[in-house]
Amino acid sequence: MLYTLVHILTSQTSLSALSIEQTWIWNKRIEIRDLAYARLIRIKGLEWLIAPRFYTRSLAGKIMVVYVSSPSLWTELERLANELTELRRPK
Repeated sequence: MLYTLVHILTSQTSLSALSIEQTWIWNKRIEIRDLAYARLIRIKGLEWLIAPRFYTRSLAGKIMVVYVSSPSLWTELERLANELTELRRPK
């Protein structure tokens, strides 16, 4: 349990122009160009207690969930999810 706690406290989530990455017990990475679906799930006002989660699904069907603690990062991820929704919406 201590091993998991140390990884939770030292993990980092990053967003670049090419990918979303999270260091944790297992490092996670998904390319932005491979995203089919993305959604930020959070309980407003309780972010200090329940970490927001960014749920993604790739075009190949791979699911990845990353935890987000930074307000500036969750704002950017929410913007990315909204842009992806608009891009994938049938015209």
